[in-house]
Amino acid sequence: MKDFLNTVFSAIAWVVILVLLFLVTSGIYQYFLSPKPYNGFLGIGYAVVVSGSMEPNIRINDLILYQDHERADYQVGDPIVYVRDAGTPDEMLITHRIVEINGNDLVTRGDANRISDSPITFDDVVGRVVFRVPYIGVAVGFVKTPAGMWVALGFVVLLIILNLTISLLQSKKRKHVVQTVMGEQIMRY
Repeated sequence: MKDFLNTVFSAIAWVVILVLLFLVTSGIYQYFLSPKPYNGFLGIGYAVVVSGSMEPNIRINDLILYQDHERADYQVGDPIVYVRDAGTPDEMLITHRIVEINGNDLVTRGDANRISDSPITFDDVVGRVVFRVPYIGVAVGFVKTPAGMWVALGFVVLLIILNLTISLLQSKKRKHVVQTVMGEQIMRY
């Protein structure tokens, strides 16, 4: 039973490590290297939902992953992320659903809203929502900050050290003497 629990812990630890490494690396890439300021690796970005305009489908504090697509891939009904007031102090990302496409113009609306937004252009769109993780947005929002990136990296290092320590202790326990031949011990792992 103990080996099973250690294996489960190890699997969960590696998943957490990989997710945190993706978030930190993507955040670093997004801030310093990305040609598009809101997209990380492979055109994938992430954001934390801060309003209820897309409820009940996307809720406050959900983490959403979005990916940049070709213009022709966007369809009416797609939930998208776009930037409003780009280049101003009021700049922000909005997640709403496409309700109308007119050439280069898009009309969007939040699922919980009765009124459509002002038209935007495809240049404002940073991606289509491809995945949602409920309720972890607060923690991920912290990881997007410089201090949060350092804390996440420290947590990753701690998990790796803990995981390797458990593996080493398990391997030492598994060693046992099979037989002694001419005073020499033969070990089996």
